[in-house]
Amino acid sequence: MNAPQDKQAAKAADKSPKPPGVINPRSLIFKFLVRILPPLLVGILLFMLVLAHFARRDIMDKIDTDVGIFATATTRVLDGLFWSYQTEEMVSALATISSNPAMLGAEIYDQDGELFLSYGITPEDLAGRLKTQWRDIYRRMPDGSRVDMGRLAIHYTYTFAEKRFRQEFLWRIIQFLLIISVTLTGAAYAFSRTVSRPLKALLTAIHTTGETGRWTEADWQSDDEIGEVINAHNDMLRHIARKEAALADSEKRYRQLFENALVGIYLVRPDGRAIEANKTVADILGFDSTDQVSKINVLNHYVAPGERDMLWDILNKNGKVSRYRIQMRRLDGTVIWVELSGRLTPDRTFNGIVQDITEQVEAERAMEERDELHRAFFEENKAVMLLHDPLDSTIQFVNPAACQYYGYTNEEMTSMTIRQLDCMTDEELYRELKEAAEERRGYFKQVHTLRDDTRRDVEVFTGPVSLGHRQLHYSIVHDVTEKRRLEARLQRMATRDQLTGAHNRHAFFQRAKNELARAKRFAHPLSVLMFDLDHFKEVNDSHGHAIGDEVLRTFALRCRAEFRQNDVFARMGGEEFAALLVETSAEQAVEAAERFRSVAASRPIPTDVGDLTVTVSIGVASLDDEDSINDLLKRADEALYKAKQAGRNSMVRL
Repeated sequence: MNAPQDKQAAKAADKSPKPPGVINPRSLIFKFLVRILPPLLVGILLFMLVLAHFARRDIMDKIDTDVGIFATATTRVLDGLFWSYQTEEMVSALATISSNPAMLGAEIYDQDGELFLSYGITPEDLAGRLKTQWRDIYRRMPDGSRVDMGRLAIHYTYTFAEKRFRQEFLWRIIQFLLIISVTLTGAAYAFSRTVSRPLKALLTAIHTTGETGRWTEADWQSDDEIGEVINAHNDMLRHIARKEAALADSEKRYRQLFENALVGIYLVRPDGRAIEANKTVADILGFDSTDQVSKINVLNHYVAPGERDMLWDILNKNGKVSRYRIQMRRLDGTVIWVELSGRLTPDRTFNGIVQDITEQVEAERAMEERDELHRAFFEENKAVMLLHDPLDSTIQFVNPAACQYYGYTNEEMTSMTIRQLDCMTDEELYRELKEAAEERRGYFKQVHTLRDDTRRDVEVFTGPVSLGHRQLHYSIVHDVTEKRRLEARLQRMATRDQLTGAHNRHAFFQRAKNELARAKRFAHPLSVLMFDLDHFKEVNDSHGHAIGDEVLRTFALRCRAEFRQNDVFARMGGEEFAALLVETSAEQAVEAAERFRSVAASRPIPTDVGDLTVTVSIGVASLDDEDSINDLLKRADEALYKAKQAGRNSMVRL
């Protein structure tokens, strides 16, 4: 029974401060030393052993090399001494081995292998512990031949070098251990000053926060990582404090929003009991306060009891409901339409909002009736009616009259664009739009193509119309093909000579006035030709007026074929014609007149009475700065008169 208390006491004892000089086994520094020292010492020892091995190998290799160099150099000295048998000098040469403590003795053997001279320790003295290097002693003769005299043996050992190496290695280990001890001591002190103290301050602040419930900041300032951690802790506490204040403020604002919201917000149980509701819910149901709402059962306010079951079926299936419309009864018995939206909470209560939409429902019903009226007007109207999108010209709606007129089904037409019906080019369409704006017409003159490729002239009345949130254009199309044909016929009758098809006198003067103004404005040349058929009265008198008419008609057709499209050719009366040549100089007009004269003279006109050659006289006049059209015609007429006086079938220019 006392075990938990004993554990708490042990924890308290662990947390109690230790006397100076005592390391707490639970402290970070103790754990750090326990964890770092063994692997560190093992690692250093292994490193030292590897280093010692390679150092020992290097020392031995150096001794071998030095002995080899000494032996080679000594044989160079001994060859001369051995040749002359200078024994004392040879002993002196061998005595130089004392300069290297590793070399203990030397022996000289003659060429028969017999020992000749010995110095120092021999292998028999230290059997098995000496190393020996051999060198041949020989003399090089003048003729280049070699004379072998014996061999030199140098005896040496590693004992002295290994002893010195062990001493140095032990001293190095002691130095490393001292360095490690000093480093760890300094690290422990630095760790205590830079880590333990700030962590204790942080732990104290955390304990104070846990005991008092007040956010307590750690009293420590430093610019290292621990300081950053403590600053982050203090910043977190300040952030939490701000969040708590913001949460309290948010809760206050939420309460204000809840109470002052213009939509009803409520929370009800599945049995219909209201848990909470705001003032708007009370107003919708006709109560004076929210306290009254919390005492009612919402089930009593459903007009149709089955609506409640349908609503909860949706909630149980989907977990939410959106814009669900039902009828409810207010406290005074008034029936209203409301719209519900909300979700089921984890405890199976319904949290939602409610809005009184009685006026909206009535407005929607009125709009539906109006839409039905508009739909009937659109669909039953005998006029061709289209609705299209102005952004991409796609046809959105058509009435039956449009389908019947164009020959397409409703689905086909609503998959087309308005430009597929209109066969006008962009340039023609732009010109028509411009003319309609200038003439202030409320319709556009267009040409539409039916399904059978028939082209019909139409007048299109177009304007904007709003359909929900969409902005469309409506078009009412009237077929004016027969009207346009009649207008064209009347226009031709008003501007054309009925016999020859050339312009009449009135049309000539209208066109000539415009061309004259344009020529003067842009300083372009302009010329007039006056034609008169020679002896035409004799043709009428000899062959009759029908033949004369045929001659006039053929002459006019030939002239119209020779003139350009912009030139104006007209019958001024009887057998007299005039031509207005735009942008034509006097020289060019003379060339044209001569061409017409020669064509008339060289090409007989076929008639019922045979081919008739009818020549023509031509007068030419060109525009001067102050000329009017009458001035031009007058000069051309004078030139024509002179051409006739000159014998006809000629051309004169004034």
